Amino acid sequence: MRRKTGFTLVELMVVIAILGILAVTAMPFYQTWQQRAYGSEATLTMKQLVDGQIMYYIDKNEFYPASGSIFVPAQGTPAPATAIQDIREQLKMTIVQGHYLTYSITTSSEECFIDITADFPIFKSGHKSYYCQLKKSGEAYYFSGN
Repeated sequence: MRRKTGFTLVELMVVIAILGILAVTAMPFYQTWQQRAYGSEATLTMKQLVDGQIMYYIDKNEFYPASGSIFVPAQGTPAPATAIQDIREQLKMTIVQGHYLTYSITTSSEECFIDITADFPIFKSGHKSYYCQLKKSGEAYYFSGN
């Protein structure tokens, strides 16, 4: 008798079951790594924004934007092109729009408040926001919240 080559239905079902189990167990790890990536991006962008604000203050003796606020929304919302371009020109950094993070810079004559927010937890602690309060004296206070 000739033996046919190929896989039997049982063998294929076992392989699919094993792949399904692996996928189900890997999903929480993937979500954790994604959360850490967004948290790292928020932390790095915050550092760049604070450094840019300090350099801007040293040059012009005021924070950017002068007594007001600037807002860059998250993905899915059309960003004000002037806001991204102004930040690039004034603070010498590029904010990447479209990574699910919302950026807000609010200034007064005495301090600058930077807020990076997401609709989901971006840190292991479950916090959805990262803030920095930068004072005229050069002191910076970082904190996260919901």
